[in-house]
Amino acid sequence: MNLQEKIERSKSTERIDFSKYQSIGVDDPLVRISDNGKLKIEPCWTLENDWEGKRYADYIAEHPEYDGVYVRPEVARRLEAAATSLDDRYVLVVRAGHRPIEVQKRILIDCADDYKKNNPDVSDEEALEHARDFVSDPAITLPPHVCGAAVDVELLDTSTGELVDFGSKINDDTDASSIYYSDLTQAQKDNRQILLQAMLDVGFASCKPEWWHFSYGDQVWAWFYGEPESLYSPVDL
Repeated sequence: MNLQEKIERSKSTERIDFSKYQSIGVDDPLVRISDNGKLKIEPCWTLENDWEGKRYADYIAEHPEYDGVYVRPEVARRLEAAATSLDDRYVLVVRAGHRPIEVQKRILIDCADDYKKNNPDVSDEEALEHARDFVSDPAITLPPHVCGAAVDVELLDTSTGELVDFGSKINDDTDASSIYYSDLTQAQKDNRQILLQAMLDVGFASCKPEWWHFSYGDQVWAWFYGEPESLYSPVDL
């Protein structure tokens, strides 16, 4: 699959049947990602007002040894390749990798609760369905982050020292998070394409509802690339 074919695949509206892509259980241990000239590790729990980051922070308060970003070794290798491929103007900023399953479950509940708070007429099930568009439910999938197979990333523009404008904040659970959201400036659309192409070109799969989320070896990746099985199962540090 060439890059243009991958870009077209990233536009698919097909619903994934996760039951088709069970894991073969590759047991590569998690590795911690470190800063280098093209990668900047700045986890979501270091940001103000990041709702997902708050749940990580709660977990780290109880498990201080977890204070880092961890992924499978092959994910780390491809992440570094994507960062290296970027124009010198950009640095790839990593916000999250592996996620403890307790954090995953709490984030799913938070997302559903927040949606219902803003839409009081919806049922609990409708709120949960909305949340599942943004947060994988461990009851029905093998969550990419819990498998150590996914990263959340954005770009820093070294010419300005500012984060690149993607038209929404990372971890925004609204329609504006979708890669191909229409109500964007041309510059914002171009910025999303720069990040998308860099990640797809090294073998990551994209996540249509979230411009910042990319994965390798999970069920979404298996579907994206037509693989019969995913590689990884949920893992602990």
